[in-house]
Amino acid sequence: MANSALHAIAIEELRHTDPVLHAEYWKLVKGITNLVQKIAKNYPNELEYTSFTESYDRASAEPVLQVVIGLNKNETFVHIYVHKEKRFVVGKSGDGKIANTADQAMEFIEEILSTAKVKY
Repeated sequence: MANSALHAIAIEELRHTDPVLHAEYWKLVKGITNLVQKIAKNYPNELEYTSFTESYDRASAEPVLQVVIGLNKNETFVHIYVHKEKRFVVGKSGDGKIANTADQAMEFIEEILSTAKVKY
């Protein structure tokens, strides 16, 4: 619970310190939400679970979004760090591709999920 609160505080701070990145963050949240809903709709029998959570990486002091898709007894994880350098890092465990916009981040997320054989 504390990590979720730290995430919320960091995102609220963005609203004041970097309104452009804050707007991109919310665009990304909406995009991920829509994508998870599409996946759930397209795989009603194969999908075991989905998870879309917010957290905070205390080691890097960065907010993190995590998407988990459980499909056909396989799990695919995607972490999206809201990097201190005013961009997103999309991958696993804080290592991945750098995205400067929500649209770029969504492309990377879709690429990772495609390895789980998810079509939307």
